[in-house]
Order: sequence, then structure tokens, then C-alpha cells
Amino acid sequence: MYQKLLYAAIWIFVLGFYIWMQEQPGDLLDSLEELFWFSVASTMIVYSAPHLKNRVLICAWAIYCFGLLLDLLDDFIAVDILPVIVLDTSFKQLGFLLICYALYTMIARKRETITQLNNEIHQRKQLENKLKFDATHDELTKIGNRRACFAQFNTLCQQHPTLFYFDLDDFKCANDKFGHNCGDGILKKIAASLNDVFGQDNCFRIGGDEFVAFGSLKQNNDEQLRKKLLEEVFEYGVGISIGHADTDPDTAPDKLLHLADAAMYNNKSLKSVRSRPRQG
Repeated sequence: MYQKLLYAAIWIFVLGFYIWMQEQPGDLLDSLEELFWFSVASTMIVYSAPHLKNRVLICAWAIYCFGLLLDLLDDFIAVDILPVIVLDTSFKQLGFLLICYALYTMIARKRETITQLNNEIHQRKQLENKLKFDATHDELTKIGNRRACFAQFNTLCQQHPTLFYFDLDDFKCANDKFGHNCGDGILKKIAASLNDVFGQDNCFRIGGDEFVAFGSLKQNNDEQLRKKLLEEVFEYGVGISIGHADTDPDTAPDKLLHLADAAMYNNKSLKSVRSRPRQG
């Protein structure tokens, strides 16, 4: 507080001194004006130098002040005694140009720093988005994982009337017969088909070959749905069992999943019975 008042008093004195100079005779006025500006420039460089990291700017400022000093001495010392006085204008111009150059370099560096910070912020946001995606999506199929399913379960129950549960039939046999890479391809194609039918935000992989989705029975008849999902993988001999349960936001997610899972196993059992040969 006292330091600010001191600075204010100094500048008021300087301003008053400058106004007083305007009322003095010509030669004295010129000398006093040169002394005034030299004092102001010198004071500013002494005060600012400890806070400046740009040495070029400090040197340029000092050269400019030296030019002001020579301009002031020109009124009191003859040129033949101190020949360097004739360079007063040159020193001032050189100091001014160097100050401009130093300020330009400072601005350019600040721009580079801002650009680097913006790039770092962009990269950090990309990393955060990737980490968030990896935490909520299945690494292989890129659809939602079990964690994402439970996190969005109640919301999706309010938006869709039916919870579907899917399990691939004979997937292990296809995996053993055609190889794990082929098995991964089957899972990816099933996930892509689920995306096409239910939408990317409404289907999840919750186990090895188990998937769930939220939708409507009216739009997805079991047989038509089975045909659609197996369209890309039928040549591998896999099938798919489908179960479903009515959604209810007031029912615990585990219970709804258990009901849909039980319906899916019932569907799998019925298909198994139909596929058995009749005994005569």
C-alpha cells in the first residue's frame, strides 16, 4: 500500500516537473526535457531489469538510455572533448530498433509457447478421451463393455422396453476348428451386426461370447433377428441363442440380466431338443 503511494507521489512530481519545464526559456527547456526523459528511461530500466529475462531487451534499453545521456551531455560538453557525443542520435535509433526486435522475438516466443500449450491440451484431451473409451468399451469389438452396460442400465431401461441377451452356439468348436483369429473375427462381425440393429450405444459385450442389447420386440422378431446376426458368420457353423426380458427401471440390473439369461438358456435348450434325432 505504502509502496504504491510512493510510486504515485514520484510520478506526480515528475509530471509537475515536466509541466514546469514547458514554461522555461528555450535552451534551458531543451536541457531539462532531455534530463527528464533520460531520468524516466533510466528509472524504468533499473526497475524493470530484475524482472526481465530477455537480455537483448535490457541491452537495447541501455543503449537507448546511453543515447539520451549523450544527447543531454551535448548541451554541456564540446564535441572535440567528447567526440562520441555526435553519435547520440545513432545510439538512440539503434536502441529503438533493438527494442523493437527484442519485443518481436518475445511475442514470437510467446506465440510458440501458446501453440505448444494448445497442442499439449489437445493431446491431453485426446488421451483422456481414449482412456475413457478404453475403460467403457470392449477392446476387441469396440462396443460397450460390462462396466458401461451397468453404468447406463437404468437410463436404457427407461428408453427401451426390452432387454435382449445373446449367446453364440458352438462358438468354441468354430474357434478350435478355424483358429482364434477367425474366432475374433466372428465376435467382431456379431458386434457389428448388433450395432446395425440396435445402435452403437445400446449393445454391449458382457462376456466371452455373450452380448446384451436394449431394443423392442416389435421391431426385432427372434427369427428375423437371428438371421440378421448370423448373416456374416453362418459359414463357420455357429448359431445364436436369444433371450429377452421386459425392462423395469425399478428392478435391479442383476435380476433383469438373470431373467434374460434364463430365457436365453431356455431358447438354447429348445433348439438342442429340436436338433436331437427321434428314437423310433
